[in-house]
Amino acid sequence: MKSITLCADDYGQNTAISQAIIALLKEKKLSATSCMTTTPQWLAQAAWLMPVKDQVDIGVHFNLTHGQPLSSLLIAAQGASFPSLLTLLRKSYLRQLDKTAILAELHAQLDQFIAGVGRMPDFIDGHQHVHQFPVIRDLFLTLYNERLRQHACYIRCVNDPIAWLRINEDAYIKRSVIQLCGANAFKQQLVRSKIPHNRSFSGIYDFAHAIDYPKLFPRFLQQSLDGGLIMCHPGLTTSSQKEDEIEESRAKEYHYFQSEPFLAACQQNKIVIARFSKETIPSKKNIC
Repeated sequence: MKSITLCADDYGQNTAISQAIIALLKEKKLSATSCMTTTPQWLAQAAWLMPVKDQVDIGVHFNLTHGQPLSSLLIAAQGASFPSLLTLLRKSYLRQLDKTAILAELHAQLDQFIAGVGRMPDFIDGHQHVHQFPVIRDLFLTLYNERLRQHACYIRCVNDPIAWLRINEDAYIKRSVIQLCGANAFKQQLVRSKIPHNRSFSGIYDFAHAIDYPKLFPRFLQQSLDGGLIMCHPGLTTSSQKEDEIEESRAKEYHYFQSEPFLAACQQNKIVIARFSKETIPSKKNIC
């Protein structure tokens, strides 16, 4: 049997997403969720997590590209809205980010998580994988060492050493770009710093191909190692898609996780959907 953490991202981004994730957590279809604490509805929707907060992993989905910052320092440095993903990526590689302001924002988002959940997070990661970008990854580890190391918090690692070999699989370019944006460098920092992290990572696909999710997900299970993590993005359908451009794919993921084929895929691949455990990670064979 393989123990896999199945983590739903973007909790708190909007009501439809949070409602879907809560339903799946209660049904034990998921074992973790990563929370966006920058949204106006976060504190209200954090209360919905209380019945399951000791049964699943709840983490911070640090956000630097969606909506508005919490920190006055970051607002003063770059304006009232976060930049686009491409702008943030360009500035990170050109070393044009205000480190003090970014670190203040990370602290503010962690504080907002604690205000909503009432405890430290079980793990941390980055919305759109920004936590592995140059400069940002160093600030991420600064925050970890200052406030989270003593709490045995783990960090999501998105490094996939064989991503380059799976040329014929869905979203090859997307997966490759994610790897090129600091995945291996960040993994090496986690190893050197002896920070707990998932042993494998999967779940990336082209959202335009969500109709094929029932075929894609079993492949994610097959590619995962014991102690690995699969990212997903379930959500409910709303009357308007203006606030969420991937709502359609979220709904297809949600319906798949509610289906018998999902349970069958887990059984066929000898998968247990469980919380992350450091005991599943060989100290000298950390493969991520």
